[in-house]
Amino acid sequence: IGVPKTLLRLSSNDRYAVVEMAMRRSGEIAELTHIANPTIGLITNVGTAHIGRLGSVEAIAEAKCELLAEMSSNSIAILNYDNRRLMETAAKFWSGETFTYGLQGGDLQGKLIDSQTINVAGVDLPLPLPGLHNASNYLAALAVFKVIHAQSISTKNLFQPLINNLSIELPEGRAKRYNLDNDIVILDETYNAGLESMIAALNLLVETPGKRHVAVLGTMKELGDKSVLFHQQVGNVVRDLKIDGLFILADFEEAQAMAIGAAGLQFIEVENISSNDVHQKLATHLQEFLQPGDRVLFKASHSVELNKVVEIVINK
Repeated sequence: IGVPKTLLRLSSNDRYAVVEMAMRRSGEIAELTHIANPTIGLITNVGTAHIGRLGSVEAIAEAKCELLAEMSSNSIAILNYDNRRLMETAAKFWSGETFTYGLQGGDLQGKLIDSQTINVAGVDLPLPLPGLHNASNYLAALAVFKVIHAQSISTKNLFQPLINNLSIELPEGRAKRYNLDNDIVILDETYNAGLESMIAALNLLVETPGKRHVAVLGTMKELGDKSVLFHQQVGNVVRDLKIDGLFILADFEEAQAMAIGAAGLQFIEVENISSNDVHQKLATHLQEFLQPGDRVLFKASHSVELNKVVEIVINK
């Protein structure tokens, strides 16, 4: 019901509306497209989220591209050039006007200078949020901005005012950073998790300067028969990034798979997710482990409620 609620809040004073469309099965994006009738259709990514419900990455791509199949032929599609699966699938559904963006190519191409800065059209812009994945998302927003103002101003002049850093407001559990005593930094990504976002968050963790890097990870939900494999892959990434400590709060098979994937780390602790007061126990164990200068990432699907552990740690 999110799309209708958003549309019903619009008034004659609004010139633009950004309408997010979510789906968990095929046909839902098509229905939402009929309701919203967008003039611009943006697809940022095709990954593995909800693969347990749709069955394959191919099916996920096709479900997302329902937006293109159902929107008006005089609309404009904006697509992530860097996502090959998306580009190949979109071509099957859309032959209308298209504008692409990316870090590897596209009509609007950005170059990541560092984790905090991206160069677009010769202009160095501060990223509203750090990290490679957030740079891609920022490029998507800039692409929409460019399409809307395509005829009225040059790209360089269009982006020049954005040199002054943007301020953004995010819901709890999304890209939240807490600076605690003893130079301990918490990166709170507890709102949700999938394979791609988990890997992106882990890379952001190791890019955050600090004494040690610690990951507190939980179950990624709705992965179906890929669940054990994907959790082991996350463990592999933790190992390859040489994370200094790993705490796991996940369903039994997924926790075991993640621990196996991370085998070789100096510190791995698996919490019993079914035990009483597990969030308090995890917080206590983590607090005993932490040292001044540590950087700590929390990430899991929302139902794991890792946010409870974050609240305990930041309010101790």
